[in-house]
Amino acid sequence: MKIEILVSDDKKTFSISVDGGPPAPMDNFLLLTKEKENTRNVVFGSAENVGRLLYGFYVNCWRFDERGMRDVLELVADDILDVREKREQTSQETIRRVM
Repeated sequence: MKIEILVSDDKKTFSISVDGGPPAPMDNFLLLTKEKENTRNVVFGSAENVGRLLYGFYVNCWRFDERGMRDVLELVADDILDVREKREQTSQETIRRVM
């Protein structure tokens, strides 16, 4: 399978072509790659829609019994919540000190 993501010159529109088919416009996408030591993280779309894509991916992991990926997503979600709670706690402590 060959997938091409085409970016307009003004970098405002994106389309996808699969196996040499005609390009189809995309509204949202999330690309995460790692090639040896290099990583690429490209996101296009609104935060709400990209969040829905991630959640839909998680739901499909349940639906198709992809336990490994589902478990990874749950661990990452737990870590994100932990960092958020620590950040909020630090913010509250800073506010108390300033007051």
